[in-house]
This record gives sequence, C-alpha cells and structure tokens, in this order.
Amino acid sequence: MFGEICALACALCWAISSVLTKSLAGKIEPLRLNFIRCLGAAFFFWVAIPFHPGTGGLFQIPSATLLFLVFSALLGMSVGDTIYIQGLKLIRVSLAFPLAQSVTPLLTVGAAFLFLGEDFTSFFFIGTFLILSGIYFVAVPGGSSLGSLGVFPENRGKGIGLVLIASLFWTVSIAFLKMGLRNTDPFLANGIRLPVSALALMPFAFFENAVPAESQSSAWRLWGLSAFSGVLAFGVGGALLLTAIQVAGAGKTMVLTSCAPLFGLPISLFFLRERVTLRVLVGTILMVIGVAFIL
Repeated sequence: MFGEICALACALCWAISSVLTKSLAGKIEPLRLNFIRCLGAAFFFWVAIPFHPGTGGLFQIPSATLLFLVFSALLGMSVGDTIYIQGLKLIRVSLAFPLAQSVTPLLTVGAAFLFLGEDFTSFFFIGTFLILSGIYFVAVPGGSSLGSLGVFPENRGKGIGLVLIASLFWTVSIAFLKMGLRNTDPFLANGIRLPVSALALMPFAFFENAVPAESQSSAWRLWGLSAFSGVLAFGVGGALLLTAIQVAGAGKTMVLTSCAPLFGLPISLFFLRERVTLRVLVGTILMVIGVAFIL
C-alpha cells in the first residue's frame, strides 16, 4: 500500500506542476524552461542527499545501473518533458494533461508486462479501464467529433501529436528507470538523473529566444517559479515516483499517477479559470472507483 500512496502523492505534485508550467509556457521557451526546472530539482536533491541516504552511496552504484539512470534522464526529462512543454503551448492543459496521463500508463503497462516481467491481476485491469474511461470523460467534451475537438486545425493537431510523442519517450525512460532502481536508492537515482538532464539541456537552452520584452522586469520571478515547478515535478514528485516504482512496480505506478487529473482539474479551474462540466464530474468518479480497484 505504501508504494500506491506514493504514486498518488506523486500525481498531486505533477498536477500542481503541470498547471504552473502551463502558465509559464508562453513566457519562457520550452528548452530553457525545462533546463531551469531540472536545475531547481537537482539543487533540491543535492541538498537532501547528504542527510539521506548519504553521499557515500554514490560511489557504490554499479556502472550498468548508472547507464540505465543516464539514459532514463536523457529520454524522459531532457527530451520527453521538453516536447510536452512545447505541446502545452498549443493546446489546453485540461486536454494535454489527461491525454498524456492516459497514453503513458497504457504504454508502460505493456512494456512492464513484456520486458520487465511484472504480473497484473484482474482487479488491476478493471481499475485501469475505469481510470482511462474517466480520463476520456474528462478530456473529451460530450458529443464531440475530431473536428470539434480541434484535432484538424494545425496547432491543435500538432499539440496532440507532441504530447503523444512525449508519452512514448516517457515510457522508454520508465523502463530504463525500473532497471536502474534495482540497485539504487531513489534519492541517489534522481541525484544523478537531474544534473544529467540539466547538463544535456544547457547548451540548447540559451540558444533559444530570450524572455519576451514585457517579461524582462520579472525575469527572476519567472526563473523562481520555473525552478519551483521543477522541484515539485522532479524533486518531490520524482522521489515519490521512484519509490512507488521500486515498491509497487512500474505498471501499477504509472496507472495510479495517471489519476493526476483528479487533482489537476480543480487546480486548473481555480488558477486558469477552465470550466468544469458534468462529464468532468462523471470522469472523476470513475477514476476514484478505478483507484479503489487497484488499491
């Protein structure tokens, strides 16, 4: 049960971070924004590691594990998250977030079953179906066609495509991460992954356009909010995610973290003024029941 609770707590962190990232996506270019997020989270872990589990463990990590963690960081955070942020610039967070949270667990469950040797019960599959059905109700307005959802217009179609590509990168990253966590403490793992991601993004982050002129006076505020977003998503959320994967398994963890819209929609309603409909309420109830089946 501890692993499952960690997964749900991670979902809450991701929900808050996603809404905050959406508010920043039009003010800072994606690569730079993701670089700042990784940098903030790396600082968080390197402050925490001396207290738990201690820096000595860094020198005891097997070389194969180190490679898995590096590949996981590059594919998931450096590439996947940057693509997702670019998608957030083109579509609403209330569509992008549920879409990512439904596609990624489906891909991860398949990868966990085929390549990681994880087993799943019938209750797990029932819960997964209910959660994904709930996400569908949340993300797709009633009586909508593809055209009315805006899939065909250039920006909306491109945004959805970017979110799907990001989900694929995240799935491969999670598979590498699962293998890397077999011999590593979650804090140490993220203490390696976050600096690697930040270093990979650094050369590209400052080739992008600068912060728009109207935002120059608040540049430090934007950097601070971006770093805080990273601490939430990659720092606190990342530690919870890795603990959940280690205890509960990759497949179950990703299905439970897909419940992040449960937290994200009320937050986006309050901060981004996005409307909540009857379908959203029905979808929320389905997701809650699905979580109960999995737990």
